[in-house]
Amino acid sequence: MNNLTPRQREILKIVNQKGDISIRELLQLMDISQATAYREIQELSQMKLVNKISGGISRMSSSSQSCVQCGRENNPRTAFLIDQIDGERLVACCSHCGLMALAKRTNISTAMTTDFFYGTMLSASQAWYVLDSSINLCCRPSTLSFSNPDEAKQFVLGFGGVVLNFMEAQQKINEMMAHNNVIHQI
Repeated sequence: MNNLTPRQREILKIVNQKGDISIRELLQLMDISQATAYREIQELSQMKLVNKISGGISRMSSSSQSCVQCGRENNPRTAFLIDQIDGERLVACCSHCGLMALAKRTNISTAMTTDFFYGTMLSASQAWYVLDSSINLCCRPSTLSFSNPDEAKQFVLGFGGVVLNFMEAQQKINEMMAHNNVIHQI
């Protein structure tokens, strides 16, 4: 998943925005051939990033299962996906839970998080995280993911919090949870 092409990232962005898209719409929006569209769809489907439907593709539903960490219903707006080496996919409701779940596992193949501004998936290890802002969409401490550090910093100017990279965010969340002697706050 770290090796998505720019075209695949754009297709995911469109699918995440629209929910589903027909092959015909995809051809028009992306200005690509039908063979290219089918090839890209096949790869995205194999990576379990989209669902193939009759005549097109749809957004991968992450709300069909509960969060692997806290048990809440998953929300595509804040989903954190963890693919294990054995092929099992775990879904966390937010970056907070996703980072905590990653710390407990060693059999991880890839991890993806949802960009707060754009709703697109990105590699969890390359994301920037805003912890403890005044915006709390899910679990606490609030943890939002961004693909761009400058956008994360701009967000902090308006809503508070601190910008951290992947390793820093994972460490800080675990410290905060241990310091507060809390298993999980919702």
